[in-house]
Amino acid sequence: MPNFILAIDTSCDDTSAAVTVGNTVLSNVVASQVELHKEFGGVFPTVAKQAHKERIAPVVQLALKRAGISPSELSAVAVTQGPGLAPALEVGVEFAKTYAADLKLPLIPVNHIEGHILSVLAKPRTSSSATRAVSKKTTTAVPEMSYPCLSLVISGGHTEFVVVHQPGHYERIGWTVDDAAGEALDKFGRMVDLGYPAGPLVEQFAKLGNPRAFAFPLPMTTTDNFLMSFSGLKTSARRKIEELTAVQPLTKQQIIDLCASFQYAVFHAITYKLNKYLLKRYADPSQPPLFGVWLGGGVAANSTLRKMLRKTVQTYNLDLHVPYSKKLCSDNAAMIGVVGAVHLNENTDTSRSTIERKPNWEVGTL
Repeated sequence: MPNFILAIDTSCDDTSAAVTVGNTVLSNVVASQVELHKEFGGVFPTVAKQAHKERIAPVVQLALKRAGISPSELSAVAVTQGPGLAPALEVGVEFAKTYAADLKLPLIPVNHIEGHILSVLAKPRTSSSATRAVSKKTTTAVPEMSYPCLSLVISGGHTEFVVVHQPGHYERIGWTVDDAAGEALDKFGRMVDLGYPAGPLVEQFAKLGNPRAFAFPLPMTTTDNFLMSFSGLKTSARRKIEELTAVQPLTKQQIIDLCASFQYAVFHAITYKLNKYLLKRYADPSQPPLFGVWLGGGVAANSTLRKMLRKTVQTYNLDLHVPYSKKLCSDNAAMIGVVGAVHLNENTDTSRSTIERKPNWEVGTL
């Protein structure tokens, strides 16, 4: 019988539930809280928690309805345990614990970053009538692929390089020491009064601008590691804006060019470190070759980032793999269900009543 998994994600400001089987997504419902947080200029924890509480039950019901699955047909419940916003995580974890206990189902705690990593393995259902016609082949947790691969998780809260030795086995080799890439873009957008969330608007403006109009520094070039930093770029941008506005208010063209230049600087910092890692890896004969570069996370939907990364990895005859839909780049439960399928056989305890939220959980650790 197919192993249908109900997956839940409340890691930040989106309430999401999905039904998956293997790596096939049968439904993926996301209730956004953007409008609730606009007046705060960012995610307000207590507001997020209350909204999750109000929305999680109907979101779960809708995910089951769209998948054409009844609760009695489920094989397990998977839930994001961390990392994320602590009050938000708590809502999803507590709901999942109760739901799994009532149905006597295994509860699978999932690392949110692992979800972004494996989002590239997700695939859509072939038709609306396919749910009960799912063949046994689709219950295979891990698709036929070659490993190791390198995963880049670029989001509002994380910027990480992770070697995927196999799904479930990860080596974290690079990360940001301060702001994440998406966070830096969002904060820059607020500097030029683009509102909240500013990141997507920065991308839209950047498409119209000149990425070479303003020069921003390339951070951490002297370090012999793959760590990244975006705080200095943010400071440099603020100084440039102050310099320009000391003369007159920013013109629309200046804002457009600033967006293009700042976005390029953030992505250049990522591709610089990526190229540095690939150079070092391929110069070491003891390292096995990579079988692709994966991209996940909210900023992974950015077409300019994808273009710059493809250009970088093609030098090494590598392909860039991205989720089948940009909806799988932002926070969602479908990717949590894909991870749940990988770990289902490792979690046979049907109670799992002791699991608690892990706001700072690093991928690859217990």
